[in-house]
Amino acid sequence: MAIFCHTLSSLSLKKLINPSKPTSTFTYINLHIRFQAMNSISDSSSSSSSKVMCQLVPGLDTNEKEYILDQTFERYTSKMVKRNGKGAAIVWFRNDLRVLDNEVLFKAWVNSESVLPVYCVDPRVFQASTCYFGFPKTGGLRGQFIVECLVDLKKNLMKRGLNLLIRHGKPEEIIPALAKDFASHTVYAQKETCSEEVNVEKLVRKALRRVHLPHSTGRSTSQGSANSPTLQLVWGGTMYHLDDLPFSTNSIPDVYTQFRKSVEAKCSIRSCAKISMSLGPAPRVEDWGCVPSIEQLGLQPQEVSKGMRFLGGETAALSRVYEYFWKKDFLKIYKETRNGMLGPDYSTKFSPWLASGSLSPRFIYEEVKRYEKGRLANDSTYWVLFELIWRDYFRFISFKYGNSIFHIGGPRNVVRRWSQDQRLFDSWRNGCTGYPLIDANMKELSATGFMSNRGRQIVCSFLVRDMGIDWRMGAEWFETFLLDYDPCSNYGNWTYGAGVGNDPREDRYFSIPKQVSALV
Repeated sequence: MAIFCHTLSSLSLKKLINPSKPTSTFTYINLHIRFQAMNSISDSSSSSSSKVMCQLVPGLDTNEKEYILDQTFERYTSKMVKRNGKGAAIVWFRNDLRVLDNEVLFKAWVNSESVLPVYCVDPRVFQASTCYFGFPKTGGLRGQFIVECLVDLKKNLMKRGLNLLIRHGKPEEIIPALAKDFASHTVYAQKETCSEEVNVEKLVRKALRRVHLPHSTGRSTSQGSANSPTLQLVWGGTMYHLDDLPFSTNSIPDVYTQFRKSVEAKCSIRSCAKISMSLGPAPRVEDWGCVPSIEQLGLQPQEVSKGMRFLGGETAALSRVYEYFWKKDFLKIYKETRNGMLGPDYSTKFSPWLASGSLSPRFIYEEVKRYEKGRLANDSTYWVLFELIWRDYFRFISFKYGNSIFHIGGPRNVVRRWSQDQRLFDSWRNGCTGYPLIDANMKELSATGFMSNRGRQIVCSFLVRDMGIDWRMGAEWFETFLLDYDPCSNYGNWTYGAGVGNDPREDRYFSIPKQVSALV
């Protein structure tokens, strides 16, 4: 491996600069310093002068974060919301680890007298391997981020009179047993779109049918004579609601621009759900369980000592929105800076919290509109929403094309010869190709769990176009490491980058010399 890295490293930085564009000594030095800074993120041998210190995202102190949380919750609290249900309901938290604008929690509270929030530590999420190449399904960095999300969710639920019951095991075993023990008439959960998550939904629904409840649980007789708990799946996680689309899921346009123009012209975005200040009473539970440590998840802890260190949880998420939009006032220049690669503030950095469900895309939309009304509306404020529509689009496309987004030929079943050369792939994933721009981005990913959007496009293009490596290897490597991993966006972007996505016009190639020149 060391020999191979040395061979690749013989390609100098100067060869990556577009020869048609004259490059001054100052430009070369500037590029060298920037790449050195990115590469030093995971290079323990770097000199003290080139080391990149760890930057917390968000960069606010604890008191300020708690103040922002309380103020935001107060804005989204309503005294007008009334409960009209009976009995007990279960909220099965999945990828919606938040209180604010959580339709699942809102519906469960309105339609019951008490709510039992539950999170299942599913071994298929934390201790399994990826589908084709056997990488860890969840790496230590994302595992730690999820742990922090759970700690914060538990804290925020307790502020509103509830708690979070944590159980280790499969949801199809845990949820029905709890429904029986607490005589819960309905289990509420966020609807997912990809096969692994959908299969778990089916297993939970099937197991609930075998549970028989007494007839005094608050369930109406019209809901079924068997009086078994029901699983009610609630759409969430997108800016535009599935039911509001101007086409069926099977008719979603294969071209993003057509989708975007259609929803912008014909759809409106629903308001965030406002809930009561108090969500109690919580049911009597002898042991609520503790948030697991990273070791209890079966994962190896990994400390982030350089680069960006993202803090998990809804409190951090809301604080980051405040910090980027209002405190630092960077929203107004987002479009100009969004393709940067180094530092916390060239882009919003919302994606890790969106992926875990700690942050609602509708809340971001409402904050953008509040900013436009109070400060400024321009191309940059719109472009944040433009990117959120992309995220929506990948979620809806996964509905349309199902498992084909994971297949080698993608949604269009493109036939192409791919290599699975392990030596080449290892040089890419270890940041050892000899191309500073590629290596810096890959080292940042392995050290922090994050990579810029432009960086992801570049390293994807390099792997599949220049190396000819099976795109699924790259997608699964990202699945392991990304803090903001979600199957729809990750595999949607990789199929696009590999030229096998649903859009037949999308066939991108990122020239490394041109990308380096663009950084000048």
